[in-house]
Amino acid sequence: MHNPDLLYALWLQQACGIANTVYLKLFTRFSSCREIYECEDFSFLEGKHLCEKNLKRKDLDEAYELMKNLQEKQIHVLTYYEDRYPDSLRLIQAPPAVLYAIGDLRDLNDLVGVAVVGTRSMTAYGARVAEDFAMRLTVCGATVISGLAKGIDTCAHRGAFRAGGYTIAVLGTPIDEIYPKENARAFHALYKSGLVISEMYPGCKRTRGDFPNRNRIISGLSKATLVVEAGEHSGALITARHAVYQNKLVFAVPGALGDSHAGTNELIKSGARTATSASDILNELSLSYPTKIHPEYLLTSKKIYAYGNASAVTMEDEPFTPLAEEPPAPPSPPPAEPKKEAPRAEGSPADRICAALREKPLTADELSALTGIGIGDLLAELTELEIDGKIRSLPGNRFTCI
Repeated sequence: MHNPDLLYALWLQQACGIANTVYLKLFTRFSSCREIYECEDFSFLEGKHLCEKNLKRKDLDEAYELMKNLQEKQIHVLTYYEDRYPDSLRLIQAPPAVLYAIGDLRDLNDLVGVAVVGTRSMTAYGARVAEDFAMRLTVCGATVISGLAKGIDTCAHRGAFRAGGYTIAVLGTPIDEIYPKENARAFHALYKSGLVISEMYPGCKRTRGDFPNRNRIISGLSKATLVVEAGEHSGALITARHAVYQNKLVFAVPGALGDSHAGTNELIKSGARTATSASDILNELSLSYPTKIHPEYLLTSKKIYAYGNASAVTMEDEPFTPLAEEPPAPPSPPPAEPKKEAPRAEGSPADRICAALREKPLTADELSALTGIGIGDLLAELTELEIDGKIRSLPGNRFTCI
């Protein structure tokens, strides 16, 4: 960790937290985290920012302890101002101040990432589609990016591994936590020949918005997002919304009519591109990345099976087997169970959003500024409200109350 700005970057993240829109305002004004640390007057920040008081505290003790902890655990750290930081994340609405990683850290700016996401409660059909698409994308030069959650995410990473490729998992938990525990073998496989990323440092305080917030990083790192199966409240829909907001390509695999996993059909009706084969995605990407994406390699790739009648993948096919010498993973207690969401009361985020939209249609940026809700939490709330039929989207990425 030979980054002179590191200590100040860790201080900044501890001061302002995760997925805070204030970072973009700070990063466009200053040229280093040390400059932010040395600033005494933050009156230029428009709107209310709860971290403004913390920014005036110049205590580096906690940041120094965290830096020692990261060094001891051999965790890679990428800060916003350094060259290794992904360019695609620099200008999203709430860029991570710091990224933490375990595994094979490559040049993230040289990869053509494709996010493959979907429901945790997948069908056998969805599992086969996700794995086969991921294999074919990998064979043709793409890097599969997902969240290493149960279901579709795990199948996507597995497909990339079976193709002998490199895959990236973005966590919604602190970097040193293995969650879910049953995916421990997959984590160890990624530690050796893939990459695990999180914007949450060891011991970072958990919130209910952590998983929706990480979805902006999954889509932000990717050139295209593929949704395989999605229920009405699937986090994959939030990832897709982030991708649209970031002006990225969005693809969806059609689902059976009336099926509980057919939220992808609604995405297609809303403008997502239909993907019935990996070539649908690869042909689009090859136009922009002709030296990196090669759809023609599909002609020599092995046909795996017909999705509708293949048998389930057996444990003998499982690539996430225990390694002979697993790299040490820091022991940590199981993450706390997410708190059940309390009934929405007057003044809740949903109420504030609806109240603002009753006045006039607004973009997500305008809603965030008016309500003071972070963009990650806001997009999650917008998804739920649209599903509940309380709001609808309009052309130009604007929303209105029904």
